[in-house]
Amino acid sequence: MRALAVIVALTLVASSAASSAGTVIELTDANFDEQVAKGPILIDVYATWCGHCKQLAPTWQELATELADSNIRVAKVNGPECRTLVKRLDVKAYPSIFYLRDGEMREYTAARTLSALANFGRSGWRSVKPVPFWKAPNNWFGRACGVALAAPGVAAEMVEWSKKTYGVSDVVVLFVAFAVPTTVGMLAIALVDHLVVRQATMESANARRRDERERAARAREREEAVAGGDGGWEGGGGRDAAPHPHPHPHYE
Repeated sequence: MRALAVIVALTLVASSAASSAGTVIELTDANFDEQVAKGPILIDVYATWCGHCKQLAPTWQELATELADSNIRVAKVNGPECRTLVKRLDVKAYPSIFYLRDGEMREYTAARTLSALANFGRSGWRSVKPVPFWKAPNNWFGRACGVALAAPGVAAEMVEWSKKTYGVSDVVVLFVAFAVPTTVGMLAIALVDHLVVRQATMESANARRRDERERAARAREREEAVAGGDGGWEGGGGRDAAPHPHPHPHYE
């Protein structure tokens, strides 16, 4: 009985994995980073009102089944409902197809046939140049940009929650909206002043002091040279230097 139970459990797990492998994953602002971190993924950004997107939908489903035996997953994003993702992916039109892998993103612009898409997912992506580092949403910079882009939406949700839970008025919301950025800006200015401006001022003052010391040292050297070379006889050394003999001596 125990062996039969184990066989049944393994069968259920295998069938579940097979069914999920051939399924198109629905990506949202909430699960995007988690899903993308799992490995290579093909993404179709669509809109429900887009005719070309509707034509691509059945092929995209077939693509998920076609690539079920590989490590490449197939996903889609509802662009109008996921505005932050649209910005992170830099979507210009619907549908847009992207391949994300190892912190890089490549855009697919060729034929939208099953064979072409499957070939691109398996190996064709290597011949396509990735977008610049700062445009890829699946590296550390892209994730940081995602947090920044999502911040206004999170703030709006917090405002609504505060109104419903604590009855916060719009006046308080406006005050906080102005006070927080102002405070952060002042702190940033103070930090820049402490780290940059004052440091530059100190370096400039030290440079001036070094120049003054060097000028004073050169002045002392000139004075010593003048004092040491002040002789009373022509052609010669100091005050105690012996006079030169007359070239034609004569006697009385």
